[in-house]
Amino acid sequence: MRGSLERPRRLRRLTVVGGLAAALALGAVSATAGVVQAQGLPGQALTAGTSTTTSALLPDYDNEIVTRFDSANSVEHIRHLAVNIGPRLNGTPQEREGAEYIGGILESYGFKVSYQTWGPVSTKRVAKVTSPNADLPGGPNWQMAASTSGKFTGDNGVEGQVVDAKTGQSAADFPSDTEGKIVLVDYSTTASVRNTAVANAVSRGAIAVILAYPTGNSAPPSFTLTTPQPNLPVIGGGSAHSAWIRGLLAKGPLTLRIATNEYVNPMGTNVLAVRHAVGDPTGTKAPIVMVGAHIDSVLGAPGAHDDASGNGVSLEIARVLGKYPLDKELRIAGFGGEEGGLLGAREYVKTLTAEEKARFVGEWQMDMVGTPYEPARLWALTPNGQSNFVVEEAYKAADRVGFEGLRNCRLGQSDHQAFYDAGIPASLFIWLDYRPPAVCGSSGGSYVTEPEYHRPTDTMDNISPERLQITLDVVGGAVAHNALNAVKVSAVSDGGQPLAGAPVRADCGDGERNVGMTGTDGRLDAVFPHATCDFTVVVDGATVVERGVSISGDRELEVTVDLTKPTISLTKPADGAVFTLGAAEIVSYRCEDNLSGVAACTGTVPDGGALDTSTVGFHEFAVNATDKAGNSADQKVTYQVVYPWHAYFPETMDGKAGSAVPIKFSLGGDRGTGVIAPGYPASQQVTCDTGEATGAAAPTATPGNSKLSYGGGQYNYVWKTEKSWSGTCRKFELKLDDGSSHFTTIRLK
Repeated sequence: MRGSLERPRRLRRLTVVGGLAAALALGAVSATAGVVQAQGLPGQALTAGTSTTTSALLPDYDNEIVTRFDSANSVEHIRHLAVNIGPRLNGTPQEREGAEYIGGILESYGFKVSYQTWGPVSTKRVAKVTSPNADLPGGPNWQMAASTSGKFTGDNGVEGQVVDAKTGQSAADFPSDTEGKIVLVDYSTTASVRNTAVANAVSRGAIAVILAYPTGNSAPPSFTLTTPQPNLPVIGGGSAHSAWIRGLLAKGPLTLRIATNEYVNPMGTNVLAVRHAVGDPTGTKAPIVMVGAHIDSVLGAPGAHDDASGNGVSLEIARVLGKYPLDKELRIAGFGGEEGGLLGAREYVKTLTAEEKARFVGEWQMDMVGTPYEPARLWALTPNGQSNFVVEEAYKAADRVGFEGLRNCRLGQSDHQAFYDAGIPASLFIWLDYRPPAVCGSSGGSYVTEPEYHRPTDTMDNISPERLQITLDVVGGAVAHNALNAVKVSAVSDGGQPLAGAPVRADCGDGERNVGMTGTDGRLDAVFPHATCDFTVVVDGATVVERGVSISGDRELEVTVDLTKPTISLTKPADGAVFTLGAAEIVSYRCEDNLSGVAACTGTVPDGGALDTSTVGFHEFAVNATDKAGNSADQKVTYQVVYPWHAYFPETMDGKAGSAVPIKFSLGGDRGTGVIAPGYPASQQVTCDTGEATGAAAPTATPGNSKLSYGGGQYNYVWKTEKSWSGTCRKFELKLDDGSSHFTTIRLK
């Protein structure tokens, strides 16, 4: 960050995921409708609607992408920039080297990379300090200030052992073997003291002089000498350099190599990576989502936190999002010259046409996004102190991952200012001990940076993987959400009513995933890559599947859920129908559904099949219908199968009390003697003229030897009457085990 309200949320995770996360690779939609080529495994092709897993639903794309962000990858990129390259002062070869490293990584992720050279910028005079025999604290590449009063060696430099001359003000400060060595002396803000120290070192045969702050937390100083020393390099080091060198000397001999260079009016470098939208390969119409960080660091600082950390996060965002086919253009930028006045970002914004600016969704700028400095918190800062689209999307992403710590207020001083000035929604995301005013607005707050800020100690020790992960989850989550297509799913009933609480699933060729649940208005907002998907909505057991939905850009999808049961028309058997034993009867029924259509229509036997009349008694016949939405209907009827009955007795007859009355009938053959229902036959006294019952019915088996026999093709039941029944009338009921009853009334004399 160039030197110069509160809204709480929830926290999801602080741990670092180990290893490289396996990322989904979705390809282009094929010429065949509804087919998406996917690369879940090398050489594997998936078809929409075919799930790769049956054990569990995949998460929605927001969650899936966030879980694939891994700050361990960011840490390695930061390490390369801050350690392998080291300080990256604007206009120096190291700034360019940083840009080319970032560009190479982005090319490997499938981005089209270009470099913008701009300037010239102010002349830079720097010393690169390395060691052939020691591991230098803070990294192998130190940077100090090269004084114009000394020699510029070029890349070849000088190499020698280091001796400590303390203040360098007297002969006693110098070891006897100073000649041919590099002399370390304390830097003084007093010019005469500096001149004396250097002159003494030169007189004793030094090949280079390092003037380093002995105390405090100082950056390397730039200075001149009253008496120039054109025959040897004279460089200024920070207090950390002084402490580190003296610490190494305490352990034994130390050799350093010093190369000093003067870069006169050098050029700055930006790196820009573009991943064009699927339907916009030339980049002329698709919305633009952009992520930025700055490449350069200040003189002498490795810039691990400021701002290799921003590049480490942006590269990880690029790695994960680069696996998805997108309908929005994704841009990743590394800007040079931020520390000199937002130079690279302003040069880049100058190249944007009015049409390009209008296509910007937003620019998410990251600067100093991972210090372990305890008072620091994650802030979203805008030049006017007001929230904007980029800030609000970060808050939404924080909500999704459960992070409560994001705050927003006012600050420029980083590359987001250039985009803001061009009318593009932008915000700076930074871990900073920011002290906001009572109300954020035209006047911003104050801030305190970590002690390592703009110092040689801004090394890997100033990097927190946990805070990098939070930044990835929040900022990366917001970027990913906006890079994907916004799909508004509406679930309505077949009657046109919104369906709240309806689970929505989608299969875009890589397996079925849980999209979410509709709200009280029956709507659900979700995001998807460019794909063809099958959507499934379930309500009260009813399921509707919208197949082959093309998602190319933001869109709305209305899903009508069939909640109406199918209808059943059962013609035969009818409820209560009676059929003769063994009769050949054909069933007849059909199922209908005018909405989603009939999926199944099944009966006790298939339509057109033979009705079961093989046994007498009451039988149930059932039909079940299911439609394609999962609604089901049932219809049940009861039919009766009876013997082929023929009676050989009239409905009324005369008999003699105390004598046997024969009841003869035929059942179409010998059915055995167990054809009479339990408790029957029964007789009951009735009035002779009206037939109205005057007593309770009683089984006829009680008197005498009443019994059933079969012979001559007919049944004969001998009913033994009682003498006491003389002069009465009795109703005789013969109920069979087929459920049928047969009657006769007998007048007894």
